[in-house]
Amino acid sequence: MEGGISGTLMSLLMVEGVLTTVAVVLFIYRGFLDMKEDDHLILDAAEEHLVREQQTIRVRVKMLSRYLTAIAIVWGILAVTILGVWVNESLHLI
Repeated sequence: MEGGISGTLMSLLMVEGVLTTVAVVLFIYRGFLDMKEDDHLILDAAEEHLVREQQTIRVRVKMLSRYLTAIAIVWGILAVTILGVWVNESLHLI
């Protein structure tokens, strides 16, 4: 295809866009959770529900961090793949 983007490259770019969107949403959500998380709490027995709330927030942040790490790895592999496909198609046009 002269000067155009092939279907394969376009599909890879669309997947890359979706992954980027998901990563941005997860980063924003984790930011909101981080704002709610306290590093140090001094609580009495009446405020025990706050301890459970903080534990839940820590578990969610840890889970989101794992997902973000996985997305970052897949995103990097996909970026290298897109670059390889683009270079391969460019060389075939010469």
